[in-house]
Parts: sequence; structure tokens; C-alpha cells
Amino acid sequence: MDLFSPWPGDESFQIASEPSLVVGLDESLPLGWVSGAVFFGDGIAIADGQAYEVLILDAAGRLLARHGRNGEGPGEYKYLAGIARHADGLITWDAYHFRVTRLDASGRYVGETKLKTRGYVRIEMAGAIGNSVLHEIWQSGFRGVGAVGPVEARQPVAYEIARLSDGEVVFEDTRPGEEKWAARESDGTGGYVHGGPPVIFGRTAVSAVTDRYAYLATTDSITITRYDEAGTAVEVSFEQPRESVEEAWVRFVRDTMRARLESRGPGQLVIGGRNFVEDITEFRLGLLEDLPARPTLPAFSAMKGGADGLLWIREYPDPFQDQVAWVGFNEAWERKKRLAMPASLRILDILDISVDQVLVRAKGAFDETLIEVYPIER
Repeated sequence: MDLFSPWPGDESFQIASEPSLVVGLDESLPLGWVSGAVFFGDGIAIADGQAYEVLILDAAGRLLARHGRNGEGPGEYKYLAGIARHADGLITWDAYHFRVTRLDASGRYVGETKLKTRGYVRIEMAGAIGNSVLHEIWQSGFRGVGAVGPVEARQPVAYEIARLSDGEVVFEDTRPGEEKWAARESDGTGGYVHGGPPVIFGRTAVSAVTDRYAYLATTDSITITRYDEAGTAVEVSFEQPRESVEEAWVRFVRDTMRARLESRGPGQLVIGGRNFVEDITEFRLGLLEDLPARPTLPAFSAMKGGADGLLWIREYPDPFQDQVAWVGFNEAWERKKRLAMPASLRILDILDISVDQVLVRAKGAFDETLIEVYPIER
């Protein structure tokens, strides 16, 4: 049976057509670059990386507390890149200082843990597991060298579980990263010039964290591995039929990507006597003709640990369908709830899911960042 389809007697739900709370429209509490948000107590907590601070709001959106500022010292941030619940409080992630900061239930500073410097890589905090934290470490650039022409460039993603007490890493694992294709062109000096959009129906590593476990998977697999805070693994699998990719879908995605590339102006960035922006656009248009179109879809597209304690798995979205489904499982791998969401909403990310609400990052009418709460309905 299809994992994401309604089952007989299933507890299927959907989100309301309008949010019950919108944060970011009021000029007295604007939002900059939001790096994360979670349900917290009876309200929500938001990490605003542009303002270097954490905002704690009640269920009506009233500001209860704010923490943080730009700086180097305790409770200060240079790159506030994430937030998660931990015990009765919160933890935040400063990707510049490689530092986890602990806050209490009122948002007050408690302490911090510094991790080892990893060099020039992108590190994201996936969440807290007991008294440890899971990090995703994304490599940048393209691996190795290869022939001139289309090549697959799939940088690995490393995962680490580190203790909050001393920053010691107790677990490490590596998964294939986002599947991308690039065209390699010789620069005439023994090096290569790269360019290319993500591959159609690409696969990638995904992770999720609940209060007790971390979950790691790759979307082209049907196996999810669960780890406790000590890094002990338990294999969990589910059988999800792989859907065939319709020819019309492939054409739709290719045409959409082509239209986006062709709509870009030529720009004026000249390097070595060549208009780089114009060249790279032509480069990518040529590559688009050679991109592989997989015959089947990935098994799923995302995972999220919810405030309700469930592991939520998102189906791979079909651009022809009018909704996308998330399915929640408990620790015994029992399907507990199916949640349908309209594909037409201007939702960028699902940030958290509680028993009766969904927390999302969205775009406003003027492209401003909004944090919204949607009630869950039958």
C-alpha cells in the first residue's frame, strides 16, 4: 500500500486554508533572515539571523522575550544559523563560532558548548537528542576532476552527534548529498569551469530529530536508520512503491528550468574578456538538454521531527497534483496521522508540527519572510 495515500480508517487531516498567526507583517516586530523556528511552550521561538537574536512569542504573537545580539561573547552571535528545543529550554547554533548556546524556558542564557572548527564547510544543526546534538556538515564545490562535458557532482553530507556537555563527537556517518549535474569546461590552464542546475528528480541526504532519536536517510532509498544520542543504530525500513515519471512531468520540469535560465539578463560580469553571466547561462542551457530524467521518483522528499514526538515523512511532490502529504509515525513505526497540505500555498519550509498546528516559513506579497501557524483540521 502506498505510504502516503489515505488508508481505510486512517486519521487523515489537512491544514486550514488560512493561518491563525502571522509573524513578520507588523512593523513593530519585523523579521530579517529567519534561520529557524519551533513551537515552544504555548507559543513559538524564532531565530532571526539578521538581527542576531531569538524571539519568544506567545500563542497570540505577543513578544515575551528576546535574547542575543551581534558579538563574540557569551549569548552573542556572529551567524545565528539554527534553533531547536532542548529539555525545558532551547539551544541555538552559531555557525561562525561553531558554538551551541543553551537557553532556559524563559529564553535566558544558561551556557554554551564549542565544537571543533571544520574549515570552510556549511554546518547546520538538525536538532537535540537528549543531551546531544545532531549536525549536518555539507561540503562545498565539486569533487575531483573529470572529462569535459556533463558530470555528476554529488558532494557527501557528513553527520555528527556531539555531546552538549563537552562537544565530544560520539558518532559520525556520511551520506550522498544533493544530486547535481555540472558541465565541465577546460579553462585552458589545466583547471575546469563548472556550471549546472540541480538534476531533475534529484536525490539527497535528509535527516530528522525527535526528543529521543536522530533519523538519517537518503531519498533514493527506502531505508531509514535511527540512532540514539550515543550513536547506536537501529535499521528501520518501509516499502514505498516507486512511482513512474510521466513524460509530461519531465517536459514540465525541463521547460520550467529553461524559462528561468532564459529570463535572466546577460549581466555585466566580465572575467578574462568574457561575459561570465552570459556564458554560464548558455553553459547551463546546453547542459539541460543532456540532464538525465530518472524513470521513477524518489521514495520521499523530506523528514521532520515534530513537537508532537512523531517522525514526519513528506512524499515527493508531483507538480501536477494540488496537494502534498506528510505522514507521521511514532517510535514503534506505527502510522499515526496523515496531513495534507495545498501545493498552492506560498510555504517555503515546514519548520515544526504539533498535535494541532503546523509552523511554516512563508513568503509575503512583497517577498518578505513570514512565520505562520496553521491549525490542523479534519
